[in-house]
Amino acid sequence: MEKFRKATFLILSLSCILVILIFGKALAQATKERYAWTQEITDFRVFNQCNGEWLVSEGKAHYATQWVGDSSGGGHWMFRGSHNLRGIGQDSGKMYQVISTFTQHLNANGPDIQFEWTFMNTSPLISYGGDQNMIFFIRNHVAVNAKGEWTVSFSEVSIECR
Repeated sequence: MEKFRKATFLILSLSCILVILIFGKALAQATKERYAWTQEITDFRVFNQCNGEWLVSEGKAHYATQWVGDSSGGGHWMFRGSHNLRGIGQDSGKMYQVISTFTQHLNANGPDIQFEWTFMNTSPLISYGGDQNMIFFIRNHVAVNAKGEWTVSFSEVSIECR
Protein backbone atom coordinates (compact mmCIF):
# COMPACT_ATOMS: atom_id res chain seq x y z
CA MET A 1 0.00 0.00 0.00
CA GLU A 2 2.91 2.34 0.77
CA LYS A 3 4.34 1.85 -2.75
CA PHE A 4 0.92 2.69 -4.20
CA ARG A 5 0.76 5.88 -2.11
CA LYS A 6 4.24 6.96 -3.15
CA ALA A 7 3.56 6.25 -6.83
CA THR A 8 0.21 8.04 -6.68
CA PHE A 9 1.77 11.01 -4.89
CA LEU A 10 4.56 11.21 -7.47
CA ILE A 11 2.10 11.08 -10.38
CA LEU A 12 -0.19 13.67 -8.80
CA SER A 13 2.71 15.96 -7.88
CA LEU A 14 4.10 15.83 -11.40
CA SER A 15 0.60 16.46 -12.77
CA CYS A 16 0.23 19.52 -10.53
CA ILE A 17 3.61 20.85 -11.61
CA LEU A 18 2.74 20.27 -15.26
CA VAL A 19 -0.59 22.07 -14.88
CA ILE A 20 1.14 25.00 -13.16
CA LEU A 21 3.84 25.19 -15.85
CA ILE A 22 1.36 24.97 -18.71
CA PHE A 23 -1.03 27.48 -17.22
CA GLY A 24 1.52 29.59 -15.30
CA LYS A 25 0.52 32.84 -16.98
CA ALA A 26 -3.12 32.19 -16.16
CA LEU A 27 -2.37 31.83 -12.44
CA ALA A 28 -1.74 35.56 -12.04
CA GLN A 29 -5.31 36.45 -12.94
CA ALA A 30 -8.73 34.87 -13.05
CA THR A 31 -9.05 32.93 -16.31
CA LYS A 32 -11.16 30.22 -17.83
CA GLU A 33 -10.23 27.87 -20.67
CA ARG A 34 -12.47 25.15 -22.12
CA TYR A 35 -11.92 22.51 -24.77
CA ALA A 36 -14.16 19.69 -26.00
CA TRP A 37 -13.73 17.06 -28.68
CA THR A 38 -15.17 13.82 -30.01
CA GLN A 39 -13.12 10.84 -31.06
CA GLU A 40 -13.89 7.64 -32.94
CA ILE A 41 -12.63 4.57 -31.09
CA THR A 42 -11.94 1.25 -32.81
CA ASP A 43 -10.57 -2.06 -31.55
CA PHE A 44 -11.02 -1.09 -27.91
CA ARG A 45 -10.66 -4.26 -25.83
CA VAL A 46 -12.82 -4.75 -22.72
CA PHE A 47 -12.75 -7.72 -20.33
CA ASN A 48 -16.08 -8.87 -18.93
CA GLN A 49 -15.15 -10.13 -15.48
CA CYS A 50 -18.62 -11.59 -14.99
CA ASN A 51 -18.14 -14.28 -17.65
CA GLY A 52 -14.38 -14.17 -18.38
CA GLU A 53 -14.82 -13.05 -21.98
CA TRP A 54 -12.92 -10.40 -23.93
CA LEU A 55 -14.80 -8.22 -26.35
CA VAL A 56 -13.64 -5.82 -29.00
CA SER A 57 -15.66 -2.63 -29.22
CA GLU A 58 -15.92 0.55 -31.25
CA GLY A 59 -17.89 3.77 -31.18
CA LYS A 60 -17.62 7.39 -30.08
CA ALA A 61 -16.00 9.05 -27.12
CA HIS A 62 -16.67 12.60 -25.99
CA TYR A 63 -14.18 14.53 -23.87
CA ALA A 64 -14.14 17.95 -22.27
CA THR A 65 -11.57 19.75 -20.18
CA GLN A 66 -11.77 23.00 -18.30
CA TRP A 67 -9.15 25.08 -16.51
CA VAL A 68 -9.98 27.98 -14.20
CA GLY A 69 -7.15 30.05 -12.74
CA ASP A 70 -8.06 32.27 -9.84
CA SER A 71 -6.52 35.59 -8.81
CA SER A 72 -4.89 34.11 -5.69
CA GLY A 73 -2.71 31.82 -7.82
CA GLY A 74 -4.85 28.72 -7.51
CA GLY A 75 -5.91 26.51 -10.35
CA HIS A 76 -8.93 24.28 -10.85
CA TRP A 77 -8.86 21.63 -13.57
CA MET A 78 -11.61 19.26 -14.71
CA PHE A 79 -11.53 16.47 -17.28
CA ARG A 80 -14.75 14.68 -18.22
CA GLY A 81 -15.36 11.90 -20.69
CA SER A 82 -18.01 9.51 -21.88
CA HIS A 83 -17.84 6.48 -24.14
CA ASN A 84 -20.69 4.89 -26.04
CA LEU A 85 -19.34 1.76 -27.71
CA ARG A 86 -20.72 -1.47 -29.14
CA GLY A 87 -18.75 -4.65 -28.85
CA ILE A 88 -18.79 -8.33 -29.74
CA GLY A 89 -17.75 -11.10 -27.36
CA GLN A 90 -14.71 -12.92 -28.76
CA ASP A 91 -15.91 -16.36 -27.57
CA SER A 92 -19.70 -16.11 -27.61
CA GLY A 93 -20.24 -13.65 -30.48
CA LYS A 94 -22.81 -11.83 -28.30
CA MET A 95 -23.37 -8.10 -28.66
CA TYR A 96 -22.55 -5.67 -25.84
CA GLN A 97 -23.07 -1.99 -25.19
CA VAL A 98 -20.14 -0.34 -23.36
CA ILE A 99 -21.13 2.95 -21.76
CA SER A 100 -18.71 4.71 -19.44
CA THR A 101 -18.48 8.10 -17.83
CA PHE A 102 -15.63 9.53 -15.84
CA THR A 103 -14.67 12.79 -14.21
CA GLN A 104 -11.39 13.99 -12.83
CA HIS A 105 -10.95 17.15 -10.76
CA LEU A 106 -7.80 18.81 -9.49
CA ASN A 107 -7.86 21.85 -7.21
CA ALA A 108 -4.56 23.53 -6.38
CA ASN A 109 -4.62 26.44 -3.95
CA GLY A 110 -1.78 28.70 -4.96
CA PRO A 111 1.95 28.25 -5.30
CA ASP A 112 2.43 25.66 -2.50
CA ILE A 113 1.95 21.91 -2.87
CA GLN A 114 -1.55 21.88 -1.37
CA PHE A 115 -4.02 20.16 -3.69
CA GLU A 116 -7.06 17.91 -3.88
CA TRP A 117 -7.62 15.36 -6.64
CA THR A 118 -10.68 13.19 -7.35
CA PHE A 119 -11.28 10.59 -10.06
CA MET A 120 -14.60 8.77 -10.55
CA ASN A 121 -15.53 6.24 -13.24
CA THR A 122 -18.69 4.24 -13.84
CA SER A 123 -18.61 1.74 -16.71
CA PRO A 124 -21.60 -0.49 -17.38
CA LEU A 125 -21.14 -3.34 -19.82
CA ILE A 126 -24.61 -4.33 -21.02
CA SER A 127 -25.20 -7.71 -22.65
CA TYR A 128 -27.78 -8.20 -25.40
CA GLY A 129 -28.73 -11.73 -24.50
CA GLY A 130 -28.67 -14.04 -21.52
CA ASP A 131 -25.30 -13.06 -20.01
CA GLN A 132 -24.98 -10.96 -16.90
CA ASN A 133 -24.32 -7.26 -17.16
CA MET A 134 -21.15 -5.94 -15.55
CA ILE A 135 -20.83 -2.57 -13.83
CA PHE A 136 -17.35 -1.33 -12.99
CA PHE A 137 -16.90 1.50 -10.44
CA ILE A 138 -13.75 3.40 -9.48
CA ARG A 139 -13.49 6.23 -6.97
CA ASN A 140 -10.13 7.76 -5.98
CA HIS A 141 -9.48 10.79 -3.82
CA VAL A 142 -6.28 12.39 -2.53
CA ALA A 143 -5.81 15.55 -0.49
CA VAL A 144 -2.43 17.03 0.47
CA ASN A 145 -2.05 19.97 2.83
CA ALA A 146 0.34 22.94 2.44
CA LYS A 147 3.07 21.01 4.32
CA GLY A 148 2.92 18.21 1.74
CA GLU A 149 1.23 15.82 4.17
CA TRP A 150 -1.45 13.43 2.94
CA THR A 151 -4.67 14.22 4.77
CA VAL A 152 -6.97 12.00 2.71
CA SER A 153 -6.18 9.08 0.43
CA PHE A 154 -8.48 6.32 -0.69
CA SER A 155 -9.23 4.20 -3.71
CA GLU A 156 -12.40 2.18 -4.13
CA VAL A 157 -12.90 -0.28 -6.96
CA SER A 158 -15.88 -2.58 -7.32
CA ILE A 159 -17.40 -4.81 -9.96
CA GLU A 160 -21.01 -5.88 -9.91
CA CYS A 161 -22.50 -8.68 -11.97
CA ARG A 162 -26.27 -8.33 -12.47
